[in-house]
Amino acid sequence: MAKEKKRTLLSLLRLPQGKDSLLHYTALALTMFGSFMIVSTNMGNMTSNNLAILIVFIKQLAFFVVGYVMMLGAARLMDFHLIYRLSKLLFAVLLALMIVPLFGAEQFGSRAWIYINLGITTVSVQPSEFAKPFMIVLIASYFFAAQHKRSMQASAWQMLKFPLFCYAAFVVVILLQKDIGALAIVTLICFGCVQVPTFPSLRSLQKWTRRIVAVGICLVLLGMTPIGLPVVEELSKLPLVGHVASRFANAANPLGEDDSDLYGQSYQPANALYGIANSNIVGQGIGGSSRKFGYLTQADSDYILAIVIEETGIFGLGFIAAGYGILLFRLFKYAFKTSFVPYKVVLSGGALYFFAHFVLNIGGVSALIPLTGVPLLFISSGGTALVSSYLTIGICQNVIANINRKEQIGRASCRERV
Repeated sequence: MAKEKKRTLLSLLRLPQGKDSLLHYTALALTMFGSFMIVSTNMGNMTSNNLAILIVFIKQLAFFVVGYVMMLGAARLMDFHLIYRLSKLLFAVLLALMIVPLFGAEQFGSRAWIYINLGITTVSVQPSEFAKPFMIVLIASYFFAAQHKRSMQASAWQMLKFPLFCYAAFVVVILLQKDIGALAIVTLICFGCVQVPTFPSLRSLQKWTRRIVAVGICLVLLGMTPIGLPVVEELSKLPLVGHVASRFANAANPLGEDDSDLYGQSYQPANALYGIANSNIVGQGIGGSSRKFGYLTQADSDYILAIVIEETGIFGLGFIAAGYGILLFRLFKYAFKTSFVPYKVVLSGGALYFFAHFVLNIGGVSALIPLTGVPLLFISSGGTALVSSYLTIGICQNVIANINRKEQIGRASCRERV
């Protein structure tokens, strides 16, 4: 009896049979590299706090453990039918958590974090990070229900009215938080997940979402031009988006219009580019960055890529790009492998989640697009983003394990027939 309980406990501490090991180990490798770079980046804080590195390491380890446990739980317990039945309760809890930061302090122009004072340090939690994997599984669970209830397939509204309501509520709260990055990611995830099914009733919605995304990208690019910047500056006078104009101006001219501007709104993007340029392609070596010593206030989060490139050069950038490439390849491989719509939605949504973070962070740090404050998943120090990333990996591993088990059963039945 004791042995059976021990086996049951050990099975819960492992990913399910049929998991994708390469996906798992790639996420771990990226996390290890990111954690190492976070510790290296915080060496600049040792002058004001001797325990800075130890505190950062413990916080990173704690968030990793929480994220890994949630990954194991999601990989074992995620169930579309259960998500569908509990969707309203889960939405209410998550929305309430997202509203809490609105009553807190503003930081970096946004009210998106819940701060927990632990005495020697403060831990911040960003509930909106969980809205991203939540929307993936929510949309997938409603497509799952639609496959079992033919009446839901009559129209896009019948299938997606509750997910659309959730998306609209999240948009309102995120706008109040002034978190444009989270808004962009949630929107891309929702629009991308809707593109996956082939239900005839969805074609009109799919067409319009593609048009909206295309128009949005064009408007962002236009906003960085001399024609669009005056318009962006006028729009920035509106409530909730007043901080957006500086992001577009920095992307259009990251070094500023004159030398004095380098110590104003162009300070962060200019120092990020100086750090990248200082890498000399091969990097200055681990610990060799000068920009982490007070030049970049968000050196371990939004701008960590600049420090990575400055210290490790093209090798660090190549490692991160290769890791993300493997994640996307494995997720899309199984998405194309299965014909079950909810599985396709989860895997495609997960891939889009990682891809959007990668593109928006790298594009923002390099000033190719306006900076949105989106972390580089597995690499940046955002603890909630790390937990959310592993939760998403766990959800995808659950789907992959089911796909592989069904394939094995199909092969076994074929052998029996032969």
